[in-house]
Amino acid sequence: MRAGFHNHKLEFVPLDGKRPMEVIAAHTPKDVMLQLDVGTCVKAGSDPVAWIRANPGRIRSIHCKDWSPEPGRGYTVLFGEGVADWKRIFEAAESVGGVEYYLVEQEGSRLSEIETARACLKAFREKHSA
Repeated sequence: MRAGFHNHKLEFVPLDGKRPMEVIAAHTPKDVMLQLDVGTCVKAGSDPVAWIRANPGRIRSIHCKDWSPEPGRGYTVLFGEGVADWKRIFEAAESVGGVEYYLVEQEGSRLSEIETARACLKAFREKHSA
């Protein structure tokens, strides 16, 4: 068991010139995991690759959730259909982030639950092996 923090959009939105995630990272021991929710990071306008690189060894798990700025789509896009640059995210996570687990997270879908799971798993395998 490890201590950690899972971000939401709010932690990546600057407050008084600093993002709360930066404050959390700076004021917690290096062994505290900074679990990255990619979709909320991207929606807040932050760069998940830069965040991973700024916190080497602390990004042990990643919520692979995509996001789209298109009206009405948001988090309902399936993994790989949004704007996240998964190739660069995976490269950073595996080269410096210290990732141990990827968790594909989906919020809503145009497909049934099982079709959503199949489509997301297929896209994950394609994006991760590319």
